[in-house]
Amino acid sequence: SALDALAVLGLCDTVAPGVAPGSDTAHLSLLGYPPQTYYRGRGAFESMGAGMHMRVGDVAFKCNFATLKDEVVVSRRCDRHFEEEGPILCAAIDGTVVDDVPGAVPVSVSCSYATEH
Repeated sequence: SALDALAVLGLCDTVAPGVAPGSDTAHLSLLGYPPQTYYRGRGAFESMGAGMHMRVGDVAFKCNFATLKDEVVVSRRCDRHFEEEGPILCAAIDGTVVDDVPGAVPVSVSCSYATEH
C-alpha cells in the first residue's frame, strides 16, 4: 500500500516538509484531509473523542486541570493520573450557564472527563 511505501523510507512529511504536526493534524493528513483546509482546532477532536456531539455553532476547547501551590502552577497537567477527581470536577462544571457577561448572549457549558482516548 501507499503507507507501506512511505514506511520503508522511515520519514513521512504528513502535513508539509519541515512542519512538526500534532497527532490531530497528522491523522487528518494521513486520511487524505489537508489540515490547512479541514483543521478547526483540537477542541472538536477532543470533545468528539470524549463522546460529545458537536452541533453547528458549538465551540469546543481542550482543557487541562492544573495543580496550584501558593498561587503558583506546579503541574499544568494534573489530569494524567486524575481518574478519581477529574470526573467529580467535570460534573461540577457541566451544565454551568454563563449569563453575566455584559453584551454577550448566555452560554451553556458542557464538560466531560476524558483521558487517553
